[in-house]
Amino acid sequence: MTTSIPNYQQIVIAVDFSESSKMVASRALDIAQKNGAAITLLHAVEYLSPLAFGDELIPSPDWLLVEKELVKQGEKSLRAFAEEMGLDDATTLVPSGSPSHEIITVAKEKNADLIVVGTHGRHGLQRLLGSTANSVINHAACDVLAVRLQH
Repeated sequence: MTTSIPNYQQIVIAVDFSESSKMVASRALDIAQKNGAAITLLHAVEYLSPLAFGDELIPSPDWLLVEKELVKQGEKSLRAFAEEMGLDDATTLVPSGSPSHEIITVAKEKNADLIVVGTHGRHGLQRLLGSTANSVINHAACDVLAVRLQH
């Protein structure tokens, strides 16, 4: 039985700026170079605004400023990460929202055929509570490479 390896053309790499992100990006870069694929680097900013007065959410312009600043810092950090990894030609995106949702959404928008994420291989209660990688693996419309990270 012969199976062919897909020829990936559009790869989304999810990074969180941990040391492990370099390993994830390196693995994805290797695949991209072998396939001549375009790369989108993504870092999702998940800002949870505080609740006040019971459980009612009271919007505040200050929260929006904090979120905008987090996105701005994320964009700066992602450009620096791309440069450090030799991914100057990569598209960089810093959406605001749940990381797994944003990764899946961007992959659909980019018509990605591969998403590369890191995973810590959690077990038990941690796995039941969910992880970004687990959610992406279970909901993405394309292939997902979960790079095993060291604990």
